[in-house]
Amino acid sequence: MALSEVPQCQPGEDFDFLCVNDFLTNMVAAQALKSALALRLIDQLGAEQPSTLARLEPTWRGDRRGLRLLLDLLAANQVVERIGDEIRLTPRFRGALRFRDLLEAKLDFANLVAPDLIQFFPWLFVDPDRFMQKARIFNLFDYSRCLEPSPENYEATKRWMRFTTCLTRYEAPACMRFHDFSRYARMLDVGGNSGEFILRVCKKHPGLRGTVFDLPVVCDIGREHVRREPEAPRIDFVKGSALVDPLPTGFDLITFKSMLHDWSNDDATRILTRASQFRDAGGTLLIFERAPIEVGTASVPYSMIPMLLFFRNFRSPLFYQERLKELGFEGVEIQTIHLEMPFFLVTARWGG
Repeated sequence: MALSEVPQCQPGEDFDFLCVNDFLTNMVAAQALKSALALRLIDQLGAEQPSTLARLEPTWRGDRRGLRLLLDLLAANQVVERIGDEIRLTPRFRGALRFRDLLEAKLDFANLVAPDLIQFFPWLFVDPDRFMQKARIFNLFDYSRCLEPSPENYEATKRWMRFTTCLTRYEAPACMRFHDFSRYARMLDVGGNSGEFILRVCKKHPGLRGTVFDLPVVCDIGREHVRREPEAPRIDFVKGSALVDPLPTGFDLITFKSMLHDWSNDDATRILTRASQFRDAGGTLLIFERAPIEVGTASVPYSMIPMLLFFRNFRSPLFYQERLKELGFEGVEIQTIHLEMPFFLVTARWGG
């Protein structure tokens, strides 16, 4: 099925959480918001609706000029509004605070990799190997630290899993809107990270059991992540590498959520080939990934910096369509979903 022939979700449709990006459009706006969150100014304004400069000053750490400038920057970013002497959070920003975990994760992720963009951006275009050697973002996602348990490896892995888990928390409902998971009994999420994707699916579908297959330290952190959830008894973790270790068997759905882009074309094909060897008649393989970045005529927001640095990793869904057909899958379909950037959902069936 051609890409142009499938249903498409238009940007922002029914995905209210996308509103957080409206307040992360440029570096100054993002840093002013980050500062207001860290200094608990946002919390104070949220608790005192409306407030005034006189009420804010007693708990402000700095001088009046600093407070005024920060409020001016927040007002320019439509985080706060002034009506006479009153200062309050705007209705739009109060709406965005419903997704505070995502807002703060995007801020922290962008801030973490911004130095890479500032120092090494030209190399990203002309010398990607040199860029990868220098950029901190690739040290953050150091999967070699996910193999052996140690306090240092746990902390390093937890750091990047915080970002991926939070993004998945909001991306999973988009996937579930465009694919019916109620038809499955057992789901295997390869490279399933903290188990957040399976957790979201299990919350919506009480009859489903899920298994995460991922590296050892990731699985340990994932178990802890889902441990207190009511769905935890239905979620298992199996340690292994999708490149070399046998995949668990007995599933009617195998998923790859934001996982295959981490690998080269050859390795991604190898992983899909290994998954195809454990086919059950009538089962489904599902891939949910970011598509190549489309800049268009709009400027790239500050919140998109981490994805911009990975632009070579995001493939066309046609790559997966071709590989799956070569592996003998049937009914390969592609759906596009526009969130803060294009995503695609590829599904294919195993024949009888």
